[in-house]
Amino acid sequence: MKRRAGFTMVETLIATMISVSVVSAILAVVGPAQAVVRAQGEAADLHQRLRAAADVIAGDLRAAGAVRPYRVGTLRDDALAGVYYRPDTITTLGETSRTYYLKPETSELMQYDGAVSDFPTVEHVVALAFEYFGADGAGRALVRIDPGILIDGPWSEDASHRLVDADAERIREVRISIRLEATAPSLRRLVPDEEATFDVALRNRAPADPEAEPR
Repeated sequence: MKRRAGFTMVETLIATMISVSVVSAILAVVGPAQAVVRAQGEAADLHQRLRAAADVIAGDLRAAGAVRPYRVGTLRDDALAGVYYRPDTITTLGETSRTYYLKPETSELMQYDGAVSDFPTVEHVVALAFEYFGADGAGRALVRIDPGILIDGPWSEDASHRLVDADAERIREVRISIRLEATAPSLRRLVPDEEATFDVALRNRAPADPEAEPR
C-alpha cells in the first residue's frame, strides 16, 4: 500500500512556528506605525483644541468693557461670597457677561453666561491662569497688577451695583496661560502637553465710572 500523503507532527509544528514568527514580525512593524499615525492625529487635534480655547477667550476679552478676576452671575457669584480673585477664572463684562474657568475634577474649560448656562467648551485642559496689567502711576506704561491689591479695596459699586475693588478698574490687558493634554492616555507619552501664553488688550475698556463712590 502507498503511504497516505500529509504532514507529520514535526512538519506541522515547524510550519506553525514559522507562521507565528512572520506574524509577530509584521505586528512589530505595523503596531508602532499605527501608533505614530494616531499620535500625529492626536497632536493635530491637541493643537486645534488649544487654538479654539485661546480664540474663544481672547474674542470675549477684546470686546469686554471690563473684566473681573472671579465668577460673576446669578449662580455662585464669587463676590457675594467675599471672593474677589481666582487665578484660573475670569469674567468679561459688556453687552453680555461670560465667565471662563477651569473645572479641575473634569479638566474642562467651562463657559458660564452669567445666568443659568454653564457648560464645557474645551476638554482635557490641565492648567489655566490669568495675569492682569494696568497703567502705572504716571499712566505711561502697563505694569503687572499684583493679585493682592485686587482684594483689599478701596471698594466701589459697578453699574450692576456690585461691590468691586477699585484696582480691578485699572485692568487694560490680560495674559492668558493655558495647557492641554492629549485625549488618549495611551498616547500621552508620544504626544506631550501643549501650552500657550499670550496677551490680550481690552479694546473696548470703558473709563472708570466717575460716579462710583469708594467705600
